[in-house]
Amino acid sequence: MILYYSACVILQKMTPVSSFTFGSYRVDTPRSVITFTYRVAFENGKIKSFTDTLQLPHTTAEMWGNIPKSVLEPTLQALLLVLGINYWVIFPTKHIRIEGFTLTKEQAQFWEALYLNGLGEFFYLMKMDFRDLIVFPYDASKEVVAPASFARPARTLLLNGAGKDSILSAELLKASSTPFDFFAFAPTRAHERVAKLVGAKTVRVTRRRDPRASLAALIRGTSSAYPSVSTFTFVATLLAELFGYDSIAFSNERSADFGNLTYLGLPINHQWCKSSEAERLINDYIHRYLTSDIKTHSLLREYNELEIVQRFVRYPQYLQDVTSCNTYFWLSPFEQFFARRPYWCGECPKCVFLFACFAAFLPKKEVVRMFGKNLYAKKHLVPLIRQILGVEGHKPLDCVGEPEEMILAMQYATRTNEYANTPAILAFEASFPPTYDFKSIEKRILSATK
Repeated sequence: MILYYSACVILQKMTPVSSFTFGSYRVDTPRSVITFTYRVAFENGKIKSFTDTLQLPHTTAEMWGNIPKSVLEPTLQALLLVLGINYWVIFPTKHIRIEGFTLTKEQAQFWEALYLNGLGEFFYLMKMDFRDLIVFPYDASKEVVAPASFARPARTLLLNGAGKDSILSAELLKASSTPFDFFAFAPTRAHERVAKLVGAKTVRVTRRRDPRASLAALIRGTSSAYPSVSTFTFVATLLAELFGYDSIAFSNERSADFGNLTYLGLPINHQWCKSSEAERLINDYIHRYLTSDIKTHSLLREYNELEIVQRFVRYPQYLQDVTSCNTYFWLSPFEQFFARRPYWCGECPKCVFLFACFAAFLPKKEVVRMFGKNLYAKKHLVPLIRQILGVEGHKPLDCVGEPEEMILAMQYATRTNEYANTPAILAFEASFPPTYDFKSIEKRILSATK
């Protein structure tokens, strides 16, 4: 991550960019490959071109032919724009061009909002002034055409993130007898294990960023400069069109609406692409410009992270296979192959937060078996724990819940005395003594749990 941002600084000091162009998109049906092109023009007259590809195994020419052109074309256009965020962010410029099609004013405003909020953390870390930087061109005279009807079978395509959230969503769909399949973006061994345990088929998609874009090559999996779930949503929309699903489900939680800080007047939220705001914006865009017959939604929106863990532990068969540490997805395939099961780095904010959540509901022996160590005993993690608790600094830029979730989780862990006198618990009790009003937090945080 440090290397990525350092490289960005170096690139910004190089030859100024005069324009960024979203070029073409092309479907190679025999190879099941979609190719997207982008061009960057520099003030010294040089031009660099980049190619991004998506590979969709098991599609046929007939499947592509069954999608009405009025649905397929705007879907591919949306994919060109959302995938292009990884290239524009390397060469950010307000001089944006789009070849082959035009946007309405409302469409341009949508893409400006997605880029702005989805890259908010990037702008903050880079100390960039983003104001008036993102300007998508539009045709003021272009009229919105009602999307074509494209009815799909009543079944759900569920994102497999290889973590506890996806597993819980799968169990909820099973309980409601809703037919579903997984879809996985660049699936790993962890995704495969989860799909096998759940017993669900997986629709796979792989992506290849242009290796000549040195910075893009440094981004493996997801990063704070990459609104991943926004990309997954548009990719899943195409899959729903091809394979026949009327519903795309995610496992985004209520905690994702809680941001981290404010920068130049912009609320910065590491999890903005998982927020209810992002979900609503993209769902509205799909219904207005692509097709009204495919909906997107989150199955866990009513729950926060602590509630999700409380429900997840009811399925002990998954405890030793869940991978909810994002560091795993930055490992090479070789490292993933030899990584312990389940994988937790034990150092990142997400590991620390989820250790607290699991420690609130499971015996210490089971939690330590999952994580491979007792994180409450690690003195060097105390400053991070205080940050997650909201005692100092701002909420870490990672996938963690609200401070009150951490407070309640650690308070639950003190009830058994299994972690008594550990550095983490001692630090917690120093800021939150027994006289603290934990009841009011419990009432608010666990309001949706039954």
